[in-house]
Amino acid sequence: MARPKKSLLTPEIVVAAAIAMIGEGGLESFSMPKLASQLGVQAPSLYHYFASKDALFAAVARTVLTPEAPTLSPDTHWTDYLVAISVALRRTIIAHPHCAPLVVRYMPRENMFDEYEQMCQFLAASGVPARLHVRIVDGMTALTIGAAVLNENAADYTVHGSGPKPEPGTHHALETALAAIGDATSDQLFETLLRNYLDGIVAAIPEKAPALRKGKGG
Repeated sequence: MARPKKSLLTPEIVVAAAIAMIGEGGLESFSMPKLASQLGVQAPSLYHYFASKDALFAAVARTVLTPEAPTLSPDTHWTDYLVAISVALRRTIIAHPHCAPLVVRYMPRENMFDEYEQMCQFLAASGVPARLHVRIVDGMTALTIGAAVLNENAADYTVHGSGPKPEPGTHHALETALAAIGDATSDQLFETLLRNYLDGIVAAIPEKAPALRKGKGG
């Protein structure tokens, strides 16, 4: 059979295959030759799309850090918008737990200032004072990436959760605290954490701007 004149590979296909391979076997089992074999090509073919394994890993990190945008109404409060995109980002990262170290190591920086600019424009258009913008962006980023890399939270340790459980009768205070969570999900606890943080931001907004001070959690 004649060899196709045009390669069937694309950067997106290579990245998707890499994410799948890392997800199945972890970073330790990943290699460019193994990936090439899975894609039915020779290893040098991959370097046509990515100059090195590090370049591919950086692309994997960018993909994992680009969740599908949540569907929100035009009148969504700015705090609700930030909570929604943070919850979506955490879900995307924890869906690929073996890729989480790449998110930390290869945090995309090439468009960092563009992304900061867009977020600051959004906050300014929402009426949030400029003195709070960096505090909001840095805080939400740290909380979201940290929570995603940790993967679990207290909801996973309750009787309803999927994580490990303390031995009955050995951690009385912890058992009481976990019971108080009830059937709250991991996402719900994370959302509460975000809203508690944003409550501190909102408290710094002048009282003369009440519309800026109320979201679903307000």
